Amino acid sequence: MGLVRNVARNSLALGTVQVASQISTFILSIFLASYLPEQYGTYTYAFSLSSLIFIITDFGLGFQMVVEVAPDHSKASQHLTNTIFLRGILGALSLGIMAIVVLIDKPPHLVTFAILIIALATAFNWITMTFNSMLTAFESMHYVMYTNLVERAFTVSAAIILLILGFGLEIVVLVVLAGSILLVILSYIVTTKRVVVPSRKIDIRGSLSQLKRATPYATSGVMQTSLYSLNAVLVWQIILRAGGTVHDASEATGYYNLAFNMVVVLVSVPTVLMNALLPVISRLYHTSTDLARLTQQKAMKYMFALGLPIAVGGIFLAEDIILLFYPDIFLPSASVFRILILSVAVSFFGVGIGSVLASASLIRLNTVASGVGALANVILCIVLIPTFKEIGAAAAFSFALFSISAVAFYFMSTRVFKVDLTDILLKPMVAATGMGLVLFIFPGMSLFLSLGIGAAVYFALLFVTRAIDKEDRDILMRMLNKDG
Repeated sequence: MGLVRNVARNSLALGTVQVASQISTFILSIFLASYLPEQYGTYTYAFSLSSLIFIITDFGLGFQMVVEVAPDHSKASQHLTNTIFLRGILGALSLGIMAIVVLIDKPPHLVTFAILIIALATAFNWITMTFNSMLTAFESMHYVMYTNLVERAFTVSAAIILLILGFGLEIVVLVVLAGSILLVILSYIVTTKRVVVPSRKIDIRGSLSQLKRATPYATSGVMQTSLYSLNAVLVWQIILRAGGTVHDASEATGYYNLAFNMVVVLVSVPTVLMNALLPVISRLYHTSTDLARLTQQKAMKYMFALGLPIAVGGIFLAEDIILLFYPDIFLPSASVFRILILSVAVSFFGVGIGSVLASASLIRLNTVASGVGALANVILCIVLIPTFKEIGAAAAFSFALFSISAVAFYFMSTRVFKVDLTDILLKPMVAATGMGLVLFIFPGMSLFLSLGIGAAVYFALLFVTRAIDKEDRDILMRMLNKDG
């Protein structure tokens, strides 16, 4: 199978997983907001807190596994066993930290129960991620798709049915736990039957060495992943520490997470493509730097051209989008949505940069970029949340993501290879400007009419400006002929 077709197949599989996961979570959030509006913030806070603390369970081990196993499959069996062992220890440590947080905060019984059950589900999810990383290293992402689709169908459908029947948040989080256990079982069966069987013995010395080698990936991963969970936790905690009630904290956290969960569906799309590109870029960089640069150039160009109109449309149509899915009590989320949607264009632009740095053995520079963004995020949250609450958290997130992409792009351009920034940015920005002017001039249109006209104007301007020119078509044909 050719390079392009292989990337396309794996991207489709991972994309299906990501889209199915985010859409199913989004659908469940609609039912939660409708049936349990006062507990929605508690539910999302439990997930945010668990995601934040369980970052240490990741420790970059999955990313490291793909980088080391993809070029040499003989390492797979022992690598898998060692990673499960390490994540088991780190997961137990994370559960202990969660218990300490609950003891210190002493939240109401329902909040405590939700936090601890979601924490346990998160621990199982990280074991699943170990198997998924191994499948990614073997470029067998379609198996990840199968297992995740089964789990999502079970968890979301069961939770929605129970909500309709009148059950509360306690039962919903138990369903989430059951789904996590089911996914671990399915992932283990698929991995051992179709890809590799874990080694029967744990290599303690090898595990320690693996942990040491994973440290650069872990540092970068902690900083980047914290962006997706820290802000919601800080909204809750800062409001409480400033004298607000649990209801105030839950309400603001709910507004933030509702908008964030809609946007993160789009922000995570480049991550899907990066995971599919990682083993490919890793190989190409050591065989053909020019082809690696070409792949990165075109990935950034086309992804930015897709992400920019989404951001522009979201700014103009935020209120209509929120009201399309949620009750009007969640309308304050529209202001959060407008700020967060900017991060879509940024994340689409930065697709694959981390893979390039990792393939060039410069993952430490990706860590520096993540550190800049994480520091900016924390500082802005502390400054902005006391006054602007959920809106301040949204501004901090978008600026932090921009900082990460800008610094990482600088490192890629100065230390690995340069891409043509004008080719990537100019024509999509011209087209998006025209789209924005149309939406501004005709503000009274319905949501779907606005979306249709906006998209038509954008892609028409892309065609007029020849954003996809003859060179792009020729390059694509050469790549297909070379690798077919």
